[in-house]
Amino acid sequence: MKYLTRALEYLRECLFCLRAGATLRDKLTLAAATLMFHFDKRNGQQARLIEATVKIGALRPSLRLRDSGGDMFIFHEVLNDQVYHVKPEWVRCEPKVVVDLGANVGLASLSLAAQFPQARIIAVEPHPETAAVLRHNLACLGDRAKVWEAAVSDQAGTMRLSLANENYNASLVRESEHGVDVRVVTMTDVLSAEGVDRIDVMKIDIEGAEKMLLSGSPEWLKRVDLILIELHGDYGFAELKRDLIPAGLTVEEQGSAQGMARRLGA
Repeated sequence: MKYLTRALEYLRECLFCLRAGATLRDKLTLAAATLMFHFDKRNGQQARLIEATVKIGALRPSLRLRDSGGDMFIFHEVLNDQVYHVKPEWVRCEPKVVVDLGANVGLASLSLAAQFPQARIIAVEPHPETAAVLRHNLACLGDRAKVWEAAVSDQAGTMRLSLANENYNASLVRESEHGVDVRVVTMTDVLSAEGVDRIDVMKIDIEGAEKMLLSGSPEWLKRVDLILIELHGDYGFAELKRDLIPAGLTVEEQGSAQGMARRLGA
């Protein structure tokens, strides 16, 4: 039964690739990369870059994705399963500023940019290789998008980013024999540099650093209307509620490790 379930899931993903690709070549490239991700167990080593133009709402970005190491998993999680779909009742008005913390290769940024065509996108990603792919993938947004190659935490400086075989699992808090020193900024740094007074939508997926970012209910949280977050490690929903409720946000569980917080009245 498990093999049938798995086969049906692979079929579902390939059918999505046929819908999402802009041309026949793009469709086949995405489907082949999807199957490669499942069957080629290189664990992120010697990943090849594929390129395909995809349809994301009215956007037609030319995407670069690595065919191993998790990019295709994120592709289906964000675009096929729509884990960052924002319901209309979650926002009070048309969003003008979207901040993506842990932007990875930009698929969540693109999904949110397609949902909110008037919004500026501020994408923060510390992994140097991933940040280079991110810049390419957000190029279709032109001046709407700004990439910060940095990690975000409660204090600015430099920290060691531990690398993993899965490109999306790089972490400031987990240890690994492989790592790289990265620039660290605070949210106050970002908001000040970008001239932003309010954040309409914030996505947070920073592999455990959410504890450093959110603990103590920092003042900038009062300037955020909606947060979509993935939790990791010992920072769970109890801790999230402890830190976000004092900032005037209500917290709702959206899955085993997915949460949503919005400002009262939003």
